[in-house]
Amino acid sequence: MISSNRLRFYFLFLPFILLSCGDDDNGSNFSDWTAIGSGLESNVLKNVLTEFQGSTNCPFCPAADAKLLSYFDSNSDEYVGSDITSKWFLINYHTYSPSRGDPMYEFLRGETAEDDYCYIRFEEGNWYQGSGVPATYTNGVRTSIYPEMALQPMAEETPIQISLSGTKIDGSNLDIRVSIKSSTDMVSSDSLHLFICATMDNVIYSGYNQEPQHQDVFLGWITAGQSGELISIGKEEIIKDFSWEMPSDWPQNNYETSWSSVEWDDSNLAVVAFIQNKYTKEIIQVSGIDN
Repeated sequence: MISSNRLRFYFLFLPFILLSCGDDDNGSNFSDWTAIGSGLESNVLKNVLTEFQGSTNCPFCPAADAKLLSYFDSNSDEYVGSDITSKWFLINYHTYSPSRGDPMYEFLRGETAEDDYCYIRFEEGNWYQGSGVPATYTNGVRTSIYPEMALQPMAEETPIQISLSGTKIDGSNLDIRVSIKSSTDMVSSDSLHLFICATMDNVIYSGYNQEPQHQDVFLGWITAGQSGELISIGKEEIIKDFSWEMPSDWPQNNYETSWSSVEWDDSNLAVVAFIQNKYTKEIIQVSGIDN
């Protein structure tokens, strides 16, 4: 496994202003939560989120990525079936480890460590403590990649249900409606954080490791900030609307390099929403929607 570079040292040597992934130019719009009905009568089973951390500069990442994706491929001998994959969601985060230069990271890197999604999510920020790539986290726990990795989380119950019904993907524009139901009154809790992100399939780019196509590529948070949005919910159903627009120049950061070889199509956009406990790192529930 490749050791990751500590971002705090790296930022000391940045000679120019970098694009912050907290920038509002993506067109994010945040409205108030609205209570629209009663909550769940009982707990429900969990869906599963696997977060893959890698880089086009990591020589071991293509094999690990391909192994994970094979479980979702109906043409593969490793396919685990639609009953599982319909409840299993992926996010592929590109990072600066083992070295800088992955365009899918460079576009989003922060002006400071505290503004950088990789530092906050995988280094010494508030969530995971990474030690290199490739790395895989399933429902908040670092795991190896194997066909049954989603089964244990799927057998667990949760008081939370998330729906993205009513979400519309129109070309590069996302109009997102998130509905959250709870079977438990958690108004006084400060542990639950909602994350919503845009992802994209079939991104064409061959970097150092020559992996030619990239799936479930993380495009940025749609919720504000790097640590999600604190959720306070009673035994009720609440909804909130968000909007986001795919940057037309992605992944050109206009600071260092022109990534002219990156090809993508906004018809491959998707949305993933999940709630995570900030203390235990457990993914409480997840949902997703695509075109």
